[in-house]
Amino acid sequence: MRFVSKLKGCTMQLAVAALLAATHASATETTPGVTDDSVKIGVTGPLTGPVAVVGGVAEGIRARIEQANAEGGVKMGDGKTRKIDLVIEDDSLDPQRTLANVRKMVEQEKVFALVGTAATPNNLAIGRYITQKKIPNIFMYSGVIALNAPKWEVGFVPSFSTEADSFAEYLKAHKPDAKVAILYLNTETGQTFMKAFDRSIEGSHVKVLDRQPVTSQDPTVETQLSTLKASGADTLVIIAAPRQGGEAIRFQSESGWKPLTLVTNLSSAYPVLQSVGLDNAKGIITSDYLKPIISDKPSGDEGVDRYLSAISAAKVNFNFANTIGQTGYAIGDSLIQALEKLKSPTREELMKVVQNMDGWKNPLLLNGITMTTKEGGDIFPTEALQLYQFDGQKYVPLGDVMHFEGKTKE
Repeated sequence: MRFVSKLKGCTMQLAVAALLAATHASATETTPGVTDDSVKIGVTGPLTGPVAVVGGVAEGIRARIEQANAEGGVKMGDGKTRKIDLVIEDDSLDPQRTLANVRKMVEQEKVFALVGTAATPNNLAIGRYITQKKIPNIFMYSGVIALNAPKWEVGFVPSFSTEADSFAEYLKAHKPDAKVAILYLNTETGQTFMKAFDRSIEGSHVKVLDRQPVTSQDPTVETQLSTLKASGADTLVIIAAPRQGGEAIRFQSESGWKPLTLVTNLSSAYPVLQSVGLDNAKGIITSDYLKPIISDKPSGDEGVDRYLSAISAAKVNFNFANTIGQTGYAIGDSLIQALEKLKSPTREELMKVVQNMDGWKNPLLLNGITMTTKEGGDIFPTEALQLYQFDGQKYVPLGDVMHFEGKTKE
C-alpha cells in the first residue's frame, strides 16, 4: 500500500508538472511570434522604387523599436519584459508584393502582428488574407481607415476625409469664393478625400471646376496640370503620391499659374519640397498632426529629443525633418504602448486594446492631440489637424489645431 501511495503521489506531481508545462507552452506556442522574452512584429513598405520616400515609415518604426530594445525591451501587461524582433520586407509599394510579404511573414516568420503597413491599395490587398488568418494589422500608414478587414486593422494617420474637411473649412473661412481644381490619386485615397471635400463645401460658394486623376506610377502629370490650369481655377488641391505631388508643386509655380495651393500631408514632407525647389513651394498650405522638427539639435521637448537620439543611433536613411520618418517613429511608439497594455499576449487582446484607445498620448503628436478609438463606433484614432503654410524655409502654423473628434466619416 505504501508503494502504491508513493506512486500515486509521484503520478500527481508529474501531472501537475505536465499541466504547468502545457500552460507555459500555451503562452509561447499557441500565439505565434510570442515567447517569454520576445515578440515578433512584421513591417512591409517601399524601401526601394519610385515611392521609396514612404519607406521612411519602416525606418522610423525601426528606430523606435531599436531604442526600446536598447533600453531593455518592453514590459508587457502580463508582467514579462520582451524584446521586439522586427521583420522588415520591401514591397516597392506594389500591392501584390505586399501580399506576398505578409504571407511570408505570417506563415514562415510567424509574426505576432503587422504594423505600419503603407498605402491604401496595399492595405486593401491584404485585407482578406489577414481576416482569414486573424492577424492584427495595426497603426496603418493609410488615411483610408475602413478597408477590407475592419475587425483586424486600425489606422494611425488622420483619415483623408479629416484632411479634406480641414482644407474645406480653411477655404470657407479665408477664400469663400474659391474656384478649385483637384489633382487626385485615382485610388480609394483620392475618392475618400474628394467625397469628404464635396460634402464639406456643400452649401458654400466654394466650387470645384475640374478634377484630374493621377497614379503613383505616372512618369509625369504635366498634361493633367495643364488641363487644371486651363479651367480658370484660382485654387489647387493636390492629393497625390510624393513624386507626382512634388511635380504639381513645381508646376503651379514655374508655369506662372500660382494658385492658392493646398497639398495633402501625403506629399508635403520637407524632402519632397527640397526635391522640387523650396522657392517653388513657398506659400503652399498643408496639414499635420506632428510636432514640427526644424533642427537636429536638442529642443528641450523630451519626445522630440528622444526621437532625434533614436534616429541618430539607428542611422536612418531620412532627414530629421522628414514627417514620413517621424510618423514611423510615432507608430513605433504607439505599438509599444499597445504591447505594454496587453494583459494576455494574444492577437485578439491586441485588437481589443487598439480598438479602445482612450486619449493615448504620443511623444511626437502636437500638444492637444491624442488618440481615441471606441470598438464598434469610433475607428479613427487621430482626428485633429494643424494647418501650416510654407514660408520658403519652414512651415508656419495657420490658426489653431482643428478638432474633428467623433466627426470623421468614411
